[in-house]
Amino acid sequence: MQKVHVTKETAPPTKHACTHCRTLKIRCQGEPPCSNCLRRGISCSLDHHRQTAVDVQPGDYDKRASDPQSMPSRSMSTQLKANRSAMQSHYLALYFQRFHPHWPFIHKGSFSDYETPLLVQSMVVLGLWMSREKDTQSKAMDLHKVLDSAIREQTAVWDASSSEDACSACLWPIPTYQAILLHIIFAGLSQGGGVLGPDLKPSLAPPDRNLLERLVASCKKLGLLSYPNMLNRYCQDDLATYVWVSIEEVKRFNLALFRACRAFTSATKQKSIGQDIADAASRTLQVCDLQFPWPRNAPLWNAVGKAEWLSAATEEVFRHSQHDTLEEEWISNSAGVLEMIDG
Repeated sequence: MQKVHVTKETAPPTKHACTHCRTLKIRCQGEPPCSNCLRRGISCSLDHHRQTAVDVQPGDYDKRASDPQSMPSRSMSTQLKANRSAMQSHYLALYFQRFHPHWPFIHKGSFSDYETPLLVQSMVVLGLWMSREKDTQSKAMDLHKVLDSAIREQTAVWDASSSEDACSACLWPIPTYQAILLHIIFAGLSQGGGVLGPDLKPSLAPPDRNLLERLVASCKKLGLLSYPNMLNRYCQDDLATYVWVSIEEVKRFNLALFRACRAFTSATKQKSIGQDIADAASRTLQVCDLQFPWPRNAPLWNAVGKAEWLSAATEEVFRHSQHDTLEEEWISNSAGVLEMIDG
């Protein structure tokens, strides 16, 4: 006869939304890591035990790109901390106060404690530089050098430009690309203008120019510049507000990348030594490449908190359809005029 043990049935564990989903007020599956964080390529606050250090092998882009933890700095902890230090929070606040108004491509309203470490540290660099506090610019340069080594050592993780398998269906590592763009902008900012080209624009140092070209080529290879590709990353059941923020973030990143390319003469006007014409074209960004509509509703994008969000939100802004690509509104339609003005 089998002995029956009477035990109290354990209730299934309560599922909690992650920090990112709570901030955006979107549905979270409650299991680490949640699908929303995976899709955005950020660390999920539910995933406390996931390691951030990854050994990257050359040519591993398509295998590693689906892992949101695969772009750490060597100096960063292997686990993310929910509570940032007061000093780090101070310089992140300065970033949003002094740098963000000029380059508003990171969504402040949904920025959380669990963002990709590389992105956070790249923002801290600019916060340090812009603070004008004692010794902070030298500290910014030191941290910039550490991040530079990490970015270049892990090129195989993020650089899709030379991967035969990279396509628009691959994960878009937006936080990593945002961090690299900030890194490049700081390189230009900290060199104090450098040598001017014939168009009176400063030149990036060759290693930084190469980094910018690789970033541009990667974005092209992954299809980031295409509005239909942006729409195809979401389904009808996704919360409209979440889709809007995500698409706007890609559009604003693309425009910031285009602006950075135009700011430096060598990045877009000159062909690197050893590049053929086709390769050089893939590493430059022109107005005709911007196949998406202009960003919408700046007050909503800049809203922080529920009150600001509700006051700026309009019903039509959240309407997205895979069947309506708004091709007549694409920036690329104005390529002839804009290229003529920019020269």
